[in-house]
Parts: sequence; C-alpha cells; structure tokens
Amino acid sequence: MVNSGRPRSFDKDVALDAAMQAFWQGGFDGTTYTDLEKATGLHRQSLSYVFGEKISLFRLAMAHYIDKRVEKAAALLARDLPVMQNVRAVFDAWEADVSSGGGRGCLLVRTTAELGDNPEMQDVLRRGDACLMNAFTQAFRRAQDNNELTTALPSEALARLAVSAGQGAMLQAVARRDPGISRTAHDAFLSLLT
Repeated sequence: MVNSGRPRSFDKDVALDAAMQAFWQGGFDGTTYTDLEKATGLHRQSLSYVFGEKISLFRLAMAHYIDKRVEKAAALLARDLPVMQNVRAVFDAWEADVSSGGGRGCLLVRTTAELGDNPEMQDVLRRGDACLMNAFTQAFRRAQDNNELTTALPSEALARLAVSAGQGAMLQAVARRDPGISRTAHDAFLSLLT
C-alpha cells in the first residue's frame, strides 16, 4: 500500500536548479509558488517540506547560482591566459545573460538590488561578492606581476571597479532592455586598462 501523505521522490538538485531558473526569471517578489510548482513539477507542500519557506528556497537557489554561475566566472578569470582575455570572457558571459531574453541579467545583481538589505540573504550575497572580488583581485594581481597592465592602482581597487562596472552595466542593460549598454561599459572599462 502506498502512503499518499509522503512526498514523491525527486532529485533535489534538479528541483533546486529549476527553482533557481524560476527565481532568475522573476526575482524573489515576482516569483509565485505557482511559478515554482510549474518550474519544478512539485507541489507547494513538497517544496516547503524539503526546502522550507519561499525565502529559504530562494536562499538555497541563490547559493546554487553562486556555485554554478559565479564560480564559472572565477574559473574564467583563473585561466592561464592574458588577463584582458579572461576579463573579456567574463564580460562576454555577463552580456550573454543580458541578451538571453526575458530580462534575466545576473541573479546575484538582481538579488542584491531587490533583497540586499534582507538579513536572511546577507551571507549568501556576501559569498557571491567575495567570490567575484577574490577572482578579479587575483587576476589583476597576476597581470600586474606580469606587466600586462599599465595602471598602478591596487589590484583590489581594480577588482572592485570591474565588479561594479560589470554589475552596474548589467543592471542598466536589463532595466533599459538594451544589451548594448553593458557592452559599451565593459569596452570602456577594458580600454582604460590597455
């Protein structure tokens, strides 16, 4: 006899990825439980049972995004190639997110704008920011050690500028529905370093 009160089995990682995609599309406030049910194929009770309330699920989805997407940017910056090529690759990936349709942009950027002051999101947002900052700082430090950059600015300052310019440009491009905004800002940033 089957116990009907028990949630059906499912792959938590697949469900979390689907929830991440739903939140990435709609943001926290714009994503309903109906959206999450459609995306994951799970009922609200199952989602709440496994992941907790909506903010807990969002926090887990954000952490999943950092592990999946932000770490990918860090890996691009760590490649054994000229720093400008690596930074361009990261900016290209961000521009692809802006251009992908639906106005998604970057979930880390959108979440910082939407819930940056929410205490339940502070740790995960700081982790995403720290991951990017560390990756850019290390990349710029290597570039300075290899005399690839003409600027004497500290690598940490260059990293903050790269992250701020990149994220700000993505936010503007999504808000204005004009992917060219991010390309223009990224190109300008790169031209200042070469």
